[in-house]
Amino acid sequence: MGFGVVYGSGYLWRSASPFISSVRNSSFVASAESAIMKPVDGTVISGFKRVIRYTADQEEDLINSAALALPYSSDGRITAIGYVLKNLTVGGSVVTELKSDVSMPIASLSKLITAAVARKLIDPNTKITLTKESTGTYGNTAQFRIGESYRASDLYYPLLMVSSNDAAEAFAQSYGRKAFIQAMNDFVQSIGAYRTYFADPSGLSPDNVSTANDLTIILNWIRNNDPDILAITELQTITVKTHTWVNPTHFLNWSNYIGGKNGYIPEAGLTGAALFTVGPRKNVYAVVVLGSKARDADVVKLLAKVRE
Repeated sequence: MGFGVVYGSGYLWRSASPFISSVRNSSFVASAESAIMKPVDGTVISGFKRVIRYTADQEEDLINSAALALPYSSDGRITAIGYVLKNLTVGGSVVTELKSDVSMPIASLSKLITAAVARKLIDPNTKITLTKESTGTYGNTAQFRIGESYRASDLYYPLLMVSSNDAAEAFAQSYGRKAFIQAMNDFVQSIGAYRTYFADPSGLSPDNVSTANDLTIILNWIRNNDPDILAITELQTITVKTHTWVNPTHFLNWSNYIGGKNGYIPEAGLTGAALFTVGPRKNVYAVVVLGSKARDADVVKLLAKVRE
């Protein structure tokens, strides 16, 4: 049976295997490196001008669709500085890794822990108001306005779907920012992610660091203990009150994608942590890439190393 990826109205890629392309030499396939939105320094190229823009497009890296048209390049080169691919179904066995125990900035992957901790500390029916302090956070991917109020349960959608820094700060400030960040740090220590540290709830700080291995521990904890977080990351779109949030993650069109989170700040590069089922036994694999220049392409190349 073939496997296809659909993006918008276009059919981009088909192969006999989900991860090994049979069309590597097709004329429509661009290299992963040239297909990625460049540069990754908080700017984009518009026509012949460099335009500063830091929005959901930047945060979640709406890369050119051709990146997914090359699931496995001729050299198989992975751009991430650190990465790991683990089979969580079979005892967390490592398929491949590089610098997987080196601490690096993780950007908005932090919001996975923000969500997990908020769900422990804050009643889902608590009313949270967007204040000047929370909406003043860099970036406004959720398009919040000062004074809007939401149930805590509703704020997880912008937090995880469009990586809202405002929502992250709103959760922290609602509980008490200092105490909330301390709870994030206490939580990761309690589950064995010992090389992980948070300085803020959003991931804007380059001092929010973790390792590829720690992030697989975090993903596995969420999968086993709070899978609703992953379910939100799989949603394509949702409307709450006057806001409609659209998830830009490319892998939503893959039936074997079971959730994850992307991130970007200049100091971290492109980051990603996701779960997929692979093979006839539907084993669950965790894929983490840190310091990537071509996040989605790197993830696909790593998954191509699975042999079942």
